[in-house]
Amino acid sequence: MTSPKQLPGRASPARRLSRIAALFGALGGALLATAASIAAEAPATTAAPEVLHIATFDSGFGGYLTAKSIEAAASPLLRDYDATITVHHYGDTKNLPYGEKTPEQIATLGSAGVLKAFAEGADMVFIACNTASTQYASIRRAVDAAYPGQQKPVFSIIDVSTAEAKRQLDVALAQKPTAVFAILATPATVRSMVYPRRLAALYGASISEEPLQSYTQPRWYSTLGSTVDSLVQKSVISLPAGRRIDVYQLAPANWVEMLEHGADIQVRQQAVHRDLGLLLSAIPGGGAPDVVGYFCTHYPVLDGTIRADLAARIPASAGTHFIAQGQLMATLFQEMAQQRLKGHERALPLTDEQLAPLLLEARPAITISGANGANTRVLARAMFPNDPEPVVTEQDLGRLDNVAKP
Repeated sequence: MTSPKQLPGRASPARRLSRIAALFGALGGALLATAASIAAEAPATTAAPEVLHIATFDSGFGGYLTAKSIEAAASPLLRDYDATITVHHYGDTKNLPYGEKTPEQIATLGSAGVLKAFAEGADMVFIACNTASTQYASIRRAVDAAYPGQQKPVFSIIDVSTAEAKRQLDVALAQKPTAVFAILATPATVRSMVYPRRLAALYGASISEEPLQSYTQPRWYSTLGSTVDSLVQKSVISLPAGRRIDVYQLAPANWVEMLEHGADIQVRQQAVHRDLGLLLSAIPGGGAPDVVGYFCTHYPVLDGTIRADLAARIPASAGTHFIAQGQLMATLFQEMAQQRLKGHERALPLTDEQLAPLLLEARPAITISGANGANTRVLARAMFPNDPEPVVTEQDLGRLDNVAKP
């Protein structure tokens, strides 16, 4: 029997079947490769996504700068971990300035604000307020009493700031026997002496403290009175081998109110010039501080004005190191968050496109207790001109029963 005649250019049936099989094999391989590629691009985790609700608390707008630093620190975490992070800033603007209140008032108001954040779902609260942080122990007790047996992390700004101050002062002391440390803080923080004493304790050194010097000035925000006192105080930390740290504290009492209630830039510049003069006149020889600590979270808003004024008076201040506390708290947040996110690592980092909606969720919202929402928005626009205007809510942060009237 003869085989059918094969048409020119046409493969035999057997060969056609072989080609079809090869084609399906190639398609199958391509489909498997595509599936593997999709699986590799998708965030692969072994557990459900972790949700972190972060809160910052301050007497006013200053803590928003810390919240923004935490937002920036959240970006690499969201890229590498299967998580959602929200940030919310609480500012007790109704009761500011905290710097003029008693320790009992500060403890009670600070406790109320931190408890408000936890009541609204915060997983951890960063006290981005130096004055409130001076009463950290009382705030910690109030949280433990409200949530017995529960883990409710609360972080103070003082410990990380003192550690950073020591690190920078060690650099200065490696070059000369006396380092000069200038602290800009509120009256309550200066009166507490928390920073010079904590610093001396870190060095294991003795400290001598001079009396507070008080300077009565016209009060810009006259609703709260006609005058206000700014403070200057000097301490000396004595170290081995004849080395020492001269600590000069300045409490410029008007600055917080000017920022929160919308003083124009010329008024701010005049206040900075006047009050820095009080500080610099206390430093022998008119020398520049080696380190300046912005130990009120409002004061970085005035950073450009402060640096320009110092440079005009003391050209050597170009070598001064400035400590802004927002980044210190953000680093602490990253460390805490990485512990929480163990087991949620992504197989591959997110692309910028995948990351974008998560970053929108991490943009800080603001709740303030006072009626200064409009000025809060103005400050936010001035500090972060490329950001959309933040969501600002005016809402009572709560008051505990035993708070004294401001």
